[in-house]
Amino acid sequence: MKIGGVKIKSRAVMAPIAGITDRPFRALVMEFGAGMVTSELLSANALVRESEKTTRMLPQPGEPRPVSAQIFGGEPDILMEAAKIVDETDCDIIDLNFGCPVKKVTKTGGGAALLTDIKKAERIIALVVKSVKKPVTVKIRTGWDKKSVNAVEMAKSLEGAGAGAITVHGRYASQGYSGLADWGLISKVAESVEIPVIGNGDIVTVEQADGRLKSSGCAFVMIGRGALGAPWIFRQFNEYSRAGFFGKITAVKMETVILRHLDMMTVHYGERRAVRKIRTLIGYYTKGIQGGARFREAANKTADKNSLKRLITGFFAHSGEAVLT
Repeated sequence: MKIGGVKIKSRAVMAPIAGITDRPFRALVMEFGAGMVTSELLSANALVRESEKTTRMLPQPGEPRPVSAQIFGGEPDILMEAAKIVDETDCDIIDLNFGCPVKKVTKTGGGAALLTDIKKAERIIALVVKSVKKPVTVKIRTGWDKKSVNAVEMAKSLEGAGAGAITVHGRYASQGYSGLADWGLISKVAESVEIPVIGNGDIVTVEQADGRLKSSGCAFVMIGRGALGAPWIFRQFNEYSRAGFFGKITAVKMETVILRHLDMMTVHYGERRAVRKIRTLIGYYTKGIQGGARFREAANKTADKNSLKRLITGFFAHSGEAVLT
């Protein structure tokens, strides 16, 4: 399947997650067969101001593709200028976030605030599409709140303005991340437009991903929390789609993945910062594993890479080929 002219090899793609979907994580899930990855959310204002921190978060040469760069903002001209900057970088798709419910985003008039002004959202898409060469996609929610659910109307307007695909997170903005995603409404959006729709929300298992893809009419499913601590979920999804079953992860394999993730982060961030960041991710990797709480406590007190590696190896040594997930 394609978005614009960009070929997406798997129908499961990785959701952008602040603080998580950096270059090492994007590379890791692509190794495990994700169809596409997306950068962390980038401020259009910061890009236009040439913020070094934000610029470093853009997709970089040499990383696995296809990769999308996601930007937010509330001013059409600023979003257009930021999109032009992104258009010259090593990404394949420019994604505009019209769905983030976080206050620091919505107070700028960006993110989910644009769900309350369909005409403005439409103008932004039309302006950006005319200004760049790469496909432009949009991420939305079902509406601002349950009294203003407008995802179908919004999707039709954005399609008309030139959007190449639409991702729908099945909650309204005021829900944040509570409650259940409304896949019935996601299905209605998929039925209402001709462009690809990517369904997002509450996919934490391979079976859920496969079932929601088949029942919703979406072109793709987007996995977020289900990939935290389990980047191999994409390989498992691809296996399940082809053969109806998938391989489980053993302790030995999980150990290998965590150590590789640590090495990749060390190259990207340097040892000190990599160790700090991987400690958070270790919490996801080892959730629900016997002895995990004690292991995480010890890991959080470990400050250097070699000591952390020894701790990781020691934790998994007793499990061997035991199936973990």
